[in-house]
Amino acid sequence: MKFEALPLLDIFNSLRQQHGLLLGIDEYLAVLRSLQAGFGIDSRQEVEQLCCLVWAKSEEESRLIQRLLEPMWRYSSDESHNEGQPSEEPSERQKPLSLSDETPTSEPLPELETHPNVTPEPVQAVQAVRSSRQDRELKRPRYSLLTEYFPVTKRQMKQSWRYLRRPVREGVPTELDVEATVARMAHEGILLEPVLIPPRTNRTDLVLIIDREGSMVPFHDLSWQLAETAERGGRLRQTRVFYFHNYPDEYLYCHPALLDAKSMYEVLGEIGERAAVLIVSDGGAARGNFDLERVDSTKIWIEQLQQSVRYCAWLNPMPNECWQHTTAGEIARLLPMFEMSRQGMNAAISVLRGRYIAWERMYSWLL
Repeated sequence: MKFEALPLLDIFNSLRQQHGLLLGIDEYLAVLRSLQAGFGIDSRQEVEQLCCLVWAKSEEESRLIQRLLEPMWRYSSDESHNEGQPSEEPSERQKPLSLSDETPTSEPLPELETHPNVTPEPVQAVQAVRSSRQDRELKRPRYSLLTEYFPVTKRQMKQSWRYLRRPVREGVPTELDVEATVARMAHEGILLEPVLIPPRTNRTDLVLIIDREGSMVPFHDLSWQLAETAERGGRLRQTRVFYFHNYPDEYLYCHPALLDAKSMYEVLGEIGERAAVLIVSDGGAARGNFDLERVDSTKIWIEQLQQSVRYCAWLNPMPNECWQHTTAGEIARLLPMFEMSRQGMNAAISVLRGRYIAWERMYSWLL
């Protein structure tokens, strides 16, 4: 079976690559096998419902999938007109199917390019997805292909996150307090019972606020690795990730495709005063522009942020020599900003721990 004959492959790759949905080969194979078994092949609504059930985790993602499927229906309709086949246009454009609808109106299903007697093997689907990803990545600069050529590797990220600690003793006493036990034994002349204390736990809450789209597109993989290493290897009490475009306005988004909006006031009310906030954005440095409106809007947002939390810093994927005479250079005067290298990330974490000397020494040229 040829790659181009695999149905819905372009839409699946778009959901993964352009819109950031966390989908794997198993989810794609589940839809393919359902189609091969005869499920979801009778109408447009059944295909939408099948894709949404397997690939979507929210109403926003369901609407995204329905929107991506729409060009396929239009293309099929136009093709049938060109071939002279009769078709009837509905009197009113059909509303996209919601997963809660129980009695959908059936529409004719465009023929999917697949062979009913040939079941795609997992290796073919894997090769197809990887092939599409390679075609897309060839258009990018070479440094975005190999993660080890990033300014900071995944291993270094994990090591850096582990320095972001605010240990507090809490819970059931299970650890031996040697000094207190020795002092009690010296006082009583005999050891009747050791002194136990609760273990130390990391009470650090991290909030990542990541810029998406526009000039940040080349850095999406780098930002994703930063969030993944914090969530899985950072040993933090809690990690929350929000997204914005250019500068946060009234809303932040919980999904990298800029879906599931939450108001800024709601987010700041939830994260708490002692949360460590790390912003990830090029701040306009990637294009070398100076945008006064962006500076002013970012300044208002940073002031609002600093009134709500104690510790915040900024990671910039562009080298610091590229910040001068750009929007990023002005933003760097408002709060500690560091380039996304191993040294810069360690310095940012020092700031999030309440240490500001590193920032002042590294970027004194900005002051």
